[in-house]
Amino acid sequence: MMRGESEKIDFVIIWVDGNDPAWQKEKKHYLGMLNEETSRDIDAGNVRYRDWDNLKYWFRAVEKYAPWVNKVHFVTCGQKPDWLNVEAPKLHLVHHKDYIPAEYLPTFSSHPIELNLHRIEDLSEHFVYFNDDFFLTAPVEKKDFFVGGLPCDCIEEEPVEFPRCELYNSIRINDIVFMNRHFDRHRCRHENKEKWYSLKTPHSTAKNILTGCLKNKYFFGMAIHHLPQAYCKETLKAVWENEPEWMHETCSHRFRDSRDISQHVFKFWQLMTGQFYPYDKRKFGKALPVDTKLDEICEAIQKQKYKAICINDADAADFEQAKKRVIEAFEKVLPEKSSYEL
Repeated sequence: MMRGESEKIDFVIIWVDGNDPAWQKEKKHYLGMLNEETSRDIDAGNVRYRDWDNLKYWFRAVEKYAPWVNKVHFVTCGQKPDWLNVEAPKLHLVHHKDYIPAEYLPTFSSHPIELNLHRIEDLSEHFVYFNDDFFLTAPVEKKDFFVGGLPCDCIEEEPVEFPRCELYNSIRINDIVFMNRHFDRHRCRHENKEKWYSLKTPHSTAKNILTGCLKNKYFFGMAIHHLPQAYCKETLKAVWENEPEWMHETCSHRFRDSRDISQHVFKFWQLMTGQFYPYDKRKFGKALPVDTKLDEICEAIQKQKYKAICINDADAADFEQAKKRVIEAFEKVLPEKSSYEL
């Protein structure tokens, strides 16, 4: 582990403007090339791409709550908001073609974008990955993400749940199959018992004690938390070296596919090898679905209840009203422009 670079931490965020007519046209073109059988196993739903118009608050939050960040890598397919200051000192505007192998482009799936992040030019060894629905909502320190060169995380074994989206189920299961392909459940627990049962993560430890009573040979699930994720670049390289075919197959799918694995395999690799520092992510943040937790989202933003939240896009009954309320909440605490804005 490269401990010497622990003081230099980058942020990476991926974004797409789902309202862009040129992007919509290209997406429609490639959807039309799929046969009927293949199209049943992919996810190209519009909810996944709709714009909440709150990206500027992500940048404002980073500047206010994490002024120590080394660099912000803003990853898009060539799009950029009209308000973005491309000359901002810490901003690195990254086009998909700048780092994703050409054979995987264009892509309308987040998986090839995420699985190749280690190829971004000048990306620091230690970085924090954000979806565009992950927001900082209170001041954070470097030690919230890395300690002694190790990414902060918690290991929490739990059964895979099956929400209504069938494709998501398949990908979650694939991630667990990946984990079982490379790691022995009992050996991992034994070799890193001080991290599986850490006093720093009491809720996770309690769960691990309960699941430890199960003598299953194979892993059956792992909590993923849906929050900003600390990664070491060497982790991504290690996964590619050990699972090149599955990584290649996933990246070859232009849309999310039932055969895919996700970026969570990087998290699992760090957890299973013990390359992490025990940290209570339940205190750090929370994932909140818009359709059922809109009031809690607005309260979390305004009262800084957590250091980070995931504003989980769901089928809100009134999308425009929900968007308006979230923007109003952000505007109350982050009214001033950041250096990332014109």
